[in-house]
Amino acid sequence: MKLKELAPRLGAHVVAGPEIEVTRVVYDSRRAQSGDLFVGIPGAKIDGAEFASQAVERGAAAVAAERALAVPDHVGMLLVPSARRALGESASALLGNPSERMRVVGVTGTDGKTTTARLTAGVLGASGRRVGWLTTVDMAIADVIFPNPFERTTPEASDLQEALANLVGGAVEDVVVEVSSHALALERVAGCAFDAAVFTNLAPEHLDFHGTMEAYAETKARLFASLDSPTAKRWSRMGVVNADDPASVTMVASSPAGIVSYAVDAPADVRAEKIRLGPDSTSFNLVTPIGEVSVWTPLRGRHNVYNFLAAAAVGLGWGVGLEAIAQAAEAASLPPGRLQRVDRGQPFEVIVDFAHTPQALGATLATLRDWTSGRLYLVFGMAGRRDARNRPLMGRVAAQGADFFFISLDDPIDEDPVQIAREVGAGAQAAGAIEGTGYAVQLDRRIAIQSALKLARPGDTVVLAGKGHEARMLIGDRSEPWSDLGVVTELLAQLGYSS
Repeated sequence: MKLKELAPRLGAHVVAGPEIEVTRVVYDSRRAQSGDLFVGIPGAKIDGAEFASQAVERGAAAVAAERALAVPDHVGMLLVPSARRALGESASALLGNPSERMRVVGVTGTDGKTTTARLTAGVLGASGRRVGWLTTVDMAIADVIFPNPFERTTPEASDLQEALANLVGGAVEDVVVEVSSHALALERVAGCAFDAAVFTNLAPEHLDFHGTMEAYAETKARLFASLDSPTAKRWSRMGVVNADDPASVTMVASSPAGIVSYAVDAPADVRAEKIRLGPDSTSFNLVTPIGEVSVWTPLRGRHNVYNFLAAAAVGLGWGVGLEAIAQAAEAASLPPGRLQRVDRGQPFEVIVDFAHTPQALGATLATLRDWTSGRLYLVFGMAGRRDARNRPLMGRVAAQGADFFFISLDDPIDEDPVQIAREVGAGAQAAGAIEGTGYAVQLDRRIAIQSALKLARPGDTVVLAGKGHEARMLIGDRSEPWSDLGVVTELLAQLGYSS
């Protein structure tokens, strides 16, 4: 595409080289090749435009930035009002607008996004559609599932567009994308035409980035506001909200599309009644405007009832029948690292879970408490560079929900893990926990897990929270291999449990 053809879509001014053609867009100068458009993204510490010359040296045909740059005569230059938006919009245009060739569902919220995304894909697939998804954990093109290659919930805009193009190449008709608040604030979903926006819940998280809960909610609501973007698709658009969460009001107010609500307690379009929570399954009556159906699912916990209601609401909005929705519930499975049971023949339960916010950890502990006859042991930590106000809250939740817990390591990055543990412990002590009798600080996560396993007796449950599916530990500027699942499996084998 020539720069003069691309510029109107970006609201850009062609400073140089209107006839120059570009074939791909990149934001990392080290990835630049012949024919690329390099977009200089301004960051908190470094302005990507400063690397334009390096991109040109590697063969970039043109550059785009929010300020005019001096470029060689053979290189084009676009002056753009928003480099971040330009990255997504230009990538979409150069890849043939992949989001215009599928129904696209965006799922946002503090907790439950990954599970809700996969359940939504399951509901849509039960109607005979060819589906895919992109979540924190993995990516799916129909039946082919592979780990998320981008190491973040929602990839950078150009990477997201390439992923969508791969889905189109796999003949996917519906795709469900997990959309983080950072992605919305930083315009990583620019160039995406969403057909449905789903809101799960809102709890204090990322306030170091957003500042206030109001700002956090308003950022989430941008996904709903995007439902009025121009599209040639024929599908009706909808917003799906959790009526039991007060922040849904903000989502509804931002949505130009019709709303489908779901809830357990509040009046809503889609509801769950007569919920029966078991140690291995959940059942309830799904109540909708078109009738009721009995639902049984191997998913466990009240929070997963909410996740499935959101998925069912999307399906109902697009005409999926009640029987197909019930079949999707029966066939559902959790993503890796979400209430994942580790069974090596030991006489106690071991669970690996991703819960890393107070709300999520509380829900996990409440679920496990319901089907634990003995004591509940917990190993968890708090990541660095996240909202420090959640640290004492996590300690309080652990003190209230576990019989004994270990405060350990979880991606401290460049923060002092001792200080993080001290702040978590302060919340635990405020809730009545006593170090030594109610909890211990053990920053070596392997030793903490080993200690919890040695304490466990028949009927007990050991839950490892916070890392879930992740395969690395971020310490300083290093990314070191780490897997809760791998470590606990190894330690169980050392204790004689390997079947």
